[in-house]
Order: sequence, then C-alpha cells, then structure tokens
Amino acid sequence: MSQDGKIEAEVRLTGILSLGALQPGEVRKYGTTIAPGLYAPVHQHFFVARMDMAVDCKPGEAYNQVVEVNIKVEEPGEVNVHNNAFYAEEKLLRCELEAMRDCDPLSARHWIVRNTRNVNRTGQLTGFKLVPGRNCLPLAGTEAKFLRRAAFLRHNLWVTPYAHDEMYPGGEFPNQNPRVGEGLATWVKQNRSLEENDIVLWYVFGVTHIPRLEDWPVMPVDHIGFMLMPHGFFNCSPAVDVPPSSCDSDVKDNGNGNENGNGVVVTKPLQNALLAKL
Repeated sequence: MSQDGKIEAEVRLTGILSLGALQPGEVRKYGTTIAPGLYAPVHQHFFVARMDMAVDCKPGEAYNQVVEVNIKVEEPGEVNVHNNAFYAEEKLLRCELEAMRDCDPLSARHWIVRNTRNVNRTGQLTGFKLVPGRNCLPLAGTEAKFLRRAAFLRHNLWVTPYAHDEMYPGGEFPNQNPRVGEGLATWVKQNRSLEENDIVLWYVFGVTHIPRLEDWPVMPVDHIGFMLMPHGFFNCSPAVDVPPSSCDSDVKDNGNGNENGNGVVVTKPLQNALLAKL
C-alpha cells in the first residue's frame, strides 16, 4: 500500500522450465528449442484474487455496489467537431450473471466498488476501483477437460455476494469437479443481487509464457498483477498530507543552525497554504 492510497498486488514468476526431449534436427511447433535436444512448451499461468471489499463500511454494514467503466468515443458531429472527444461510460452490474466480465484494454475497462450511502465533498459516492494489469484468457476450446474443473478461468472478473462457504473459485475439491454446488461457475447461477450488498470480487489474472533462450537454465523474474485505487474515497490526494520527515528539520551545521537558546533543534513551521488548509 502506498501513501496515495493505492494497493498493488504483484505475482513474481521464476524457476526452472518444464522441458521435453527432441530428436536430432527435430522442431516442435508447440514450444521453443532452448538447448540442443531440449524444448520448452508454450504454456499459461493463472491466479485468482478473492477480495471481500466492504468499501467505506462499518462492521456489519453491506452497502456496496459494482459499476463497470468503459471509455467511449463520441460520434462525429456538433459536439465533436474535431473528432477527438471521448468520455467514460458507467454501467451498474446488478446481478451475478451480469458481472461475468473480461478485460478490454481498448476501452480502458475497469471496475469500481462504491458505497451507496457515503459521499465525498463533491457529492459523489466513495469507492475503490480495480485496475487490471497485464492479463489473458485460457487458450483452449470450450470443451477442454481442464475447464470443467477450472470453469472460473472463462472470465477475468466474477462478482458474488459474500457467503461464508464460498472461499475457493474451483470449490474445495477441484480435482473432483464438476460437482454439484462447487465453484464460481456454479454459484453465480443463483444470479443473486449485487445491489447494496457485501461484495466479493474474484479477479482472475494470468500470463501466456512463450519460453525464450534467456529463460534457460533459470528463468528471470516476470511480473503480473493488478491495483486497487481510491476513486472518490478521499477528498483530495492523501499523499499531500504526509507529515514532514526528520530531514526537513534545520540541523545545526558548524555552529550555524536553527536552535533555541537551549540548543534544541526547532523544526520549520509548515508554510504551504494548501497543507495549512488541510
């Protein structure tokens, strides 16, 4: 968590590649030849972050909702004479089946969890937004067997109301799936309301790894993740109200310092008008 209120989640990938053997002169289209007689298959890694949001809620309160934000290009016309206007369009995700969503970098898509009862100084609902990072979807056919156990990979975002027994996106026993009542893809069929509720975000993020020669013998660290960012949660940037550090004090140097008569260092008073107002 940083001083401006952002919460960044990061996964770092490293290790030794899974390898296959090659006959002399053989080349495999499903991988990269990384050493004589060795190839590393193209593959994917996926992770799921389960986040019980409770944005701006006191214990026991459940006043959250989720909106999706997409950037739209204004149609040419009187309000867009230069053909360069665009705006952010919001859509309320009212129920679980509406909230099975995918990333779209072309529209700068992101999602905001808002408190429906609390507002900031401009009258807007307080919230935190989920900003996707680098991502992908499973590169497999719809009938792939692993998607029966990991059906949650079909979308980058799922939203459910909190339930104490819904903890794992693939269910408690994913190797035995599909089972009745197990996993995200089953839970959302209830199509429960997401309006003024205790919202749980399930963000699925992954990377498609095409091995390089530089990944052998030990792969350098790769990074993927996402960010939670305040959106109208504060009335201004919280980073401008950080107390001064000890380095901002006038320290005695060669007998010339800002001291009182008792030799005690006196710190500078805050002069910035904005900080004084805050």
